[in-house]
Amino acid sequence: MYVHLGGEVVVPIQEIVGIFDARMIVGNGDNERFLEIARAGGRLRSDVPSSDLKSIVVTAGGVYASPISSMTLVRRVTNVQWGLSSAQG
Repeated sequence: MYVHLGGEVVVPIQEIVGIFDARMIVGNGDNERFLEIARAGGRLRSDVPSSDLKSIVVTAGGVYASPISSMTLVRRVTNVQWGLSSAQG
């Protein structure tokens, strides 16, 4: 299954390592360096204007900036996983 991260970006749920609130990034040197290294290494897969940035999604294949809140993304993943587990039961 996949989760929509905003715009034209969808990623496989099983590749998601973490979903983070973008407010954790601003002002935190380690997190800012992580994003800068991802950007410099070509692993930042989507770029969202800072005024629209709400979450950062880290996957096995890269790092995604998203205009969708981290809570909404977590809810989407949880709903899909819940749906899958009830369909198998």
